[in-house]
Amino acid sequence: MPITTLREARQAAKALSEGGPIAAFAADSGAPGCFARLRLALSGMRRESLATEAALNMTDGPDDPYMERGKQEMAEITSAISDLLAWTEQQLCEVEKCDCRADRLLRQLLEEAHIPEQTGHSASLGRNNCVIAGHFEPEPDERTAYVLIEHRNHIEHAVRVHHGWRARLVTAAGVTTLYASPGYPQTPVAEYRDDTHACVRAVVGALHHG
Repeated sequence: MPITTLREARQAAKALSEGGPIAAFAADSGAPGCFARLRLALSGMRRESLATEAALNMTDGPDDPYMERGKQEMAEITSAISDLLAWTEQQLCEVEKCDCRADRLLRQLLEEAHIPEQTGHSASLGRNNCVIAGHFEPEPDERTAYVLIEHRNHIEHAVRVHHGWRARLVTAAGVTTLYASPGYPQTPVAEYRDDTHACVRAVVGALHHG
């Protein structure tokens, strides 16, 4: 059954772990300011659970009621982890406390709009510095249209230190600024969600129009 409330989520977490971020979430009384550590812990637990399931299902031998019971219990555990993880994925963090990657929402929105994306690396800066939306071409021609979505920090920075996006459209005609967050590069972090949605709307509009 899908988890729909914080209380149900805590009950599910209590049954899954006696330590770490999952147990800390189960023992807390209020909603966490950030779900990153919980989501990461659940993702790791789910990977381990799926690997155990796969190993059990590969067992070749005569019917064994104990083995079948083990398979069933493991499947139930995996399902419980998946339900809690799915709930966690839908929760909104407090942006001022959020350690989730700022580009996570950006990439999700691009995926929902069916815009391909990849990470851009700057050799001069020595770090990942942008998300490239659209089909990247090292040497633009008349059909080229992609967008560089940049932030002044490492592109994989946390939401709580985010201060806006700048999106630049690249075509054969050159590079033009498509979107810049209000006050960029000092956009208040409180504007993060609305600002990210606005940035993606501008990107989608430009690429679909092109």
